[in-house]
Amino acid sequence: MGATLEAEPIEAVEHAIEAEFDALADFSARAAHLVALGRAIERLPGEACCEENRVAGCQSLVWVVVQGDPATRRLRIGVESDSALMRGLLALVLRLYDDRPPAAILAHEPAVIDRLLTGRSLAPSRANGLHLVVRRIRAAARAHLEPGAAS
Repeated sequence: MGATLEAEPIEAVEHAIEAEFDALADFSARAAHLVALGRAIERLPGEACCEENRVAGCQSLVWVVVQGDPATRRLRIGVESDSALMRGLLALVLRLYDDRPPAAILAHEPAVIDRLLTGRSLAPSRANGLHLVVRRIRAAARAHLEPGAAS
């Protein structure tokens, strides 16, 4: 969760992620890449892996913490999972949304998630879990943009 002064636009990150995965030959190369990405992300502290932060409905155990930074007016996102593959997918979500203003997160339709998952041999339950994570992040962005509006 390293802060950046001027973040690359979400769309540019989205295109870079797609190109990165298009360059990988097959599912096993993509899976190995995802596992490597997951290993590289910062781990949540143990106390953050609590029921309140758990994303219900995921195949694996997944926790998401979204905090607003009043100084930068950006959202800081922390994620954790007991699954190496899911941690890699969460790393992609962080690349898209971490350290961004709530309005930028809400303005971006997460279609890249579907494009990356379609036909890529990912279990539907894992894809559903990833959508639930994105939904949680978008709800937090709404709450930070318009306090009291989160659902």
